[in-house]
Amino acid sequence: VTVLNDSGKHLLHPTADNNPRTFTIAANASVAYDVGTVITFINQINVLTIAINSDTLTLAGTSSTGSRTLAENGIATAIKVTSTIWIISGTGLA
Repeated sequence: VTVLNDSGKHLLHPTADNNPRTFTIAANASVAYDVGTVITFINQINVLTIAINSDTLTLAGTSSTGSRTLAENGIATAIKVTSTIWIISGTGLA
């Protein structure tokens, strides 16, 4: 689960960890990121799921919400647009 210090940084799923993983964006109720916070996810190997606890994660350009899958060598950025809504976009993101 993300922490306040992750704001403006990237979270890496490295080549050395050849296992599927889930990185979860903390709910506003537990980590109150400022609106405008940006977190980037980088996946070097296997599959990375990007999830969110109770708030809403929307895939940019769609109305699709919920967890996203980031392919190997994919990069995605999530931006907090309201207190409980994040929008995510990137390469290799489904």
